Amino acid sequence: MKDVFISYTTADKDYADDLVSFLESNKVSCFIAPRDVEKGKPYASCLMKAIDDCKVVLLVASDAVNASQHVLNEVDVIVEKKKPLLPVFIEDYIPNDDFRYYLGRVQRVVAYPDDPRSYFENILAELIKYIPRETVIKNEVSKPVERADPTKTTVFDYYPERGIMVNPEDHQRNVSFRTDTFVNMMRGVYEKIESIAGPEEAEKSFFDSGYVSGRSFAERIEEQWSVGFSYENVKFKFEKWCEFDSAVGWGRFSSEIRIDEESDALTGFISISEPFITDYKKKTKICGFIRGYCTGVAEVLLNNVEVELVCKECPLKNKFKSKCVFEIVTE
Repeated sequence: MKDVFISYTTADKDYADDLVSFLESNKVSCFIAPRDVEKGKPYASCLMKAIDDCKVVLLVASDAVNASQHVLNEVDVIVEKKKPLLPVFIEDYIPNDDFRYYLGRVQRVVAYPDDPRSYFENILAELIKYIPRETVIKNEVSKPVERADPTKTTVFDYYPERGIMVNPEDHQRNVSFRTDTFVNMMRGVYEKIESIAGPEEAEKSFFDSGYVSGRSFAERIEEQWSVGFSYENVKFKFEKWCEFDSAVGWGRFSSEIRIDEESDALTGFISISEPFITDYKKKTKICGFIRGYCTGVAEVLLNNVEVELVCKECPLKNKFKSKCVFEIVTE
């Protein structure tokens, strides 16, 4: 029995496979054909049973779906069986009359205009609404996390007799906060500085504190990696940094780095989906901390090249996109 049944066309197979890999890495089990069709059993009956057993059906919706009788048959059965259906539109297209009949008033996830894979976090957040919490917990317990190298640590050691958590790689203590507790604490500091010195100084103070924190973190991980400075190593270090901060719950970090090896010009973006330090309630600029933090990390990883991060997308400005996107600008 799987949590999610994936309906898709052959044209979108690569995307569907990547989505399944992401969901299953986040403890959401998936049925996807032909991978999960049992050998020697009728194909159609296996699909029907999988639809019966799943919690929710995810439809990868694209223009290619309009020409797929196979997917239309699946959607017809899904609706007949009254299964929750979540269409994920990976491109801007108009469903034909057959699909508009089924999808016209169904809540959907829009996974464009950016790379459809950049919306995986949004899809996961919607799917979890249909999966009972006890199922998620059971999946988490059944798959113990294996610790790999220092850049992939996702679990801290807990010492119950002392009531502390310790990072096994550097033996430093770590503390877990509810996000709203942390945001409330930071908002209080911001508002105090703002009342004394004004909003610009408050935002600058948060940026500066984030910058110092980012440089300190990056200097530690640079020591652990001990790799030279090259185009491939820069990409490697940015990717590993994003993996680490994603794994400890700061949000889903990703980077896109391009370096012209002839001119040494660097361009790119840093994105954070569902950033934890965002004050949605009062919209104070405590998120200046995360911009400063990312600036500090980026400068160290780029061998102390001066960096400016220009905000291109902000969750405080667009409530439908919980993502920070920074363009990397170097002098």
